[in-house]
Amino acid sequence: MHFGKISAIFLIILMVLCISSCSLLPEEEVFRTTTLVKEYEGTEFNMTTVKRGDIRDYRNIPCEFKQSNTENISIPMWLTVDRVCVKVGDKVKEGDLLVELNSDDAEIDIDEIKYEIKKQKKIIEQTRRMCELEIAKQKIVLNEDISIKAIKENYDVQISSYENELDVLKTQLSDARKEQSRYQIRASVAGTVTYVDTGAAGYNQNGAHGHDPGMNFGQDVTVVTVSDGGMPFFCADKDSSEYISMLSEGQQMKVTCVDKEYDTVVHFPEDEENMVYFMLDYVPDNISDGNIANAEYVIEEHKDVLYLPDSSVNKMGDSYVVYYEDENGLKSAKEVTVGLKAENKIEITGGLEFGDAVIVR
Repeated sequence: MHFGKISAIFLIILMVLCISSCSLLPEEEVFRTTTLVKEYEGTEFNMTTVKRGDIRDYRNIPCEFKQSNTENISIPMWLTVDRVCVKVGDKVKEGDLLVELNSDDAEIDIDEIKYEIKKQKKIIEQTRRMCELEIAKQKIVLNEDISIKAIKENYDVQISSYENELDVLKTQLSDARKEQSRYQIRASVAGTVTYVDTGAAGYNQNGAHGHDPGMNFGQDVTVVTVSDGGMPFFCADKDSSEYISMLSEGQQMKVTCVDKEYDTVVHFPEDEENMVYFMLDYVPDNISDGNIANAEYVIEEHKDVLYLPDSSVNKMGDSYVVYYEDENGLKSAKEVTVGLKAENKIEITGGLEFGDAVIVR
């Protein structure tokens, strides 16, 4: 009997344990904790500090440096310069002859044709004079209208023939001059001659006058330079960037060329409708004609603001946080507000002060 009671008590205990494990009896409520905002990271972090400066969101407009309206007369080394027609300091107009290349055959043709034209004009002049004299003589001797008319008609035929020959010679001269123009280089801008290669006349592929074509094989040689004396500028084709349409006359722009920044003013030239100029007010000494540059069209700019590298600011939902190392060496999170993002920088508008240190990813 005693053994039976003990067994019954043991069975009751087992039943209670089974019922509890199957959640048939109420259990104590479990509270889940929030995610920790601090974690152990060791003793060292990659750090940066909040800085103060300017942030610009801009787009580059490709352009090219021009030494005002400058014309460089360059020729291949294999051509021969017959004559340089100007010297440094000469004032030239558009169309003035600057350089003549060797064209011996063309020169002979033109000289001969000019001589033949002059001779033909003299023949026509003499024939007309002969006609006048013969008519005058006829009037003194017979003064017959029929004879005078016959004399005039006879000479008219001769003169007409001579004039036709003269027209042919003039056509030949025009063709010869067109051929000669291929050997003549004329100014395309009005201005002052600023450079002349004094050893250019006569040099060719044989290396005369000290020029060594082996050193410049395949290159052109500048013989004459003409400049209109205006200030240099950077220029860009209007189709090169969609942002050019947003520029206005007189707008100030920064242009970067050969790692240096220049202040320029926007100008739309009337004589070049497809171009925009970024004008300088002085002549720079470290860039050359044709150097490639970038004009910066600023979309938005914030000056003298606090900022961090964008790699140190983390977006979490609609918020931004930075991480920093607390006094215990733990990585802690802090929410910040941000502004303009550009140039791998992000503006800090709240939550941090100048010089505060944060962790960089």
